[in-house]
Amino acid sequence: YTAVCAACHQVTGLGVPPMFPPLAGSEWAVGSEERAIRIALYGLQGPIKVKGTEFNGVMPATGPGSPYNLNPDKVAAVLTYIRQEWGNSAPPVSAEKVIEIRGKEGNRAPMTVAELEKFP
Repeated sequence: YTAVCAACHQVTGLGVPPMFPPLAGSEWAVGSEERAIRIALYGLQGPIKVKGTEFNGVMPATGPGSPYNLNPDKVAAVLTYIRQEWGNSAPPVSAEKVIEIRGKEGNRAPMTVAELEKFP
């Protein structure tokens, strides 16, 4: 987390409004595991509402082809950290689930909220 996410979302998980949304208490971080994995792997582009505040930017991908190119174990570890830190309470993410999602999506452009809302 510190090496890849903290520059924008901060060590505290509070983000930097209005540019970078918080992860602490974020419904996107602790909600759907499938959505969280897709955001981490492929990034996010366009408007998103987090904790009642709208943010509109671009989050870079961390999966294959990205400058970060995190393997499934690292993606799962980062997401598990985010989902269980700063008072967040959500189940851990497994590398197997990350591999499953990557297999479904392949290499692709950043996700949008409209695309993410199609997943449970």
